[in-house]
Amino acid sequence: MLSISLENPAEVVLAIVFVVVAFTAFAGTFVLAIAYVYSNVFEKWPEYTTKKRLQVTRNILVALLVIATLAWLASNR
Repeated sequence: MLSISLENPAEVVLAIVFVVVAFTAFAGTFVLAIAYVYSNVFEKWPEYTTKKRLQVTRNILVALLVIATLAWLASNR
């Protein structure tokens, strides 16, 4: 297990910066995915027929269900 010295301010600042960068990259992944789906699907939404709207909605829900299931399985192991 790695540990940092709390007596050295440079190590503490470096650790804080690393955590902020790592969390920002992790959160940014989800933000970009949501923005991508929103921009590609919902801008074309008025052009879709009812059948196509149901298909798009179903595909998004299936993808979210698969992601949630994989996250749940990964957290249980």
